[in-house]
Amino acid sequence: MVYRLLALDIDGTLLNSNDRLDRQTKEAVAFARKKGIMVTLVSERHFHSAAKVARALKLTQPIITHNGAFVSSSLDNPVYTSKIDHSVLIQLVEFLETYPCQIQISHERLSVSNRPRQKNLIAKMTIGMNEPLFYPVTYVDTLSQYLLENYEGATDVKIKLNDEKTMDTIEKSMHDYFPSLAATRVSPQDITLVRQGTSKFNGLLFFAGQMGIPLHEIVAVGDGSEDAEMIEKVGLGVAMRNAVPEVKEKADWITRSNNMDGVAYVVREVFRKQLRVH
Repeated sequence: MVYRLLALDIDGTLLNSNDRLDRQTKEAVAFARKKGIMVTLVSERHFHSAAKVARALKLTQPIITHNGAFVSSSLDNPVYTSKIDHSVLIQLVEFLETYPCQIQISHERLSVSNRPRQKNLIAKMTIGMNEPLFYPVTYVDTLSQYLLENYEGATDVKIKLNDEKTMDTIEKSMHDYFPSLAATRVSPQDITLVRQGTSKFNGLLFFAGQMGIPLHEIVAVGDGSEDAEMIEKVGLGVAMRNAVPEVKEKADWITRSNNMDGVAYVVREVFRKQLRVH
């Protein structure tokens, strides 16, 4: 089998547990590119952050970010987006503002959040997922008023509230009143909302289609539950040794962990004997 596209998750896959890109990993990606393999990133990160990793790897192709909601090589010219419509966003925020939760809406340029009613929520909402500090977060008193004045969609909406019973109610309401959205209970205190159909796999599927590459010619490597679908459906799905059990069950092969140069091992084993792709 000749593989033409290598799709790599970032956190827990490309980066080690210290959030560093090892030399062996950089060299392996460069080796794959010299073989004529197209390399892209498929990440839950915001575009700003994922693009920084892409530059470090000298990648020029569009990357798949925001969990598949934004595919592009630049901020201004996306090749694919999957955003929550502005009208739905307003209705959603007006509904959520009846609860004492923190709401953060994001797109490729910035995040906007209401001011938290609970102490210490700002840090929990904005410092995480290894996002760079230069990703701008704007705090406003009333999100619904902000949306009335700024016509824009969102790649995702995050809800946080340290009240599990109320979060159970909110989660059920999302299914009942907002069928165009997909809700993921990240933790008992956190819910993430995206447009239905938004996923890493669908972002990758669109990108591969644009490049004329069928699924069976793709190698995908990841570790988190959001990687499971693409790992199951591509030609060669690879789970990191540190991956969650769900991903390992879907994978064709399990490589070494992210602290043991797992991506470099995949590239060496899969592409070493493959002739250069033209």
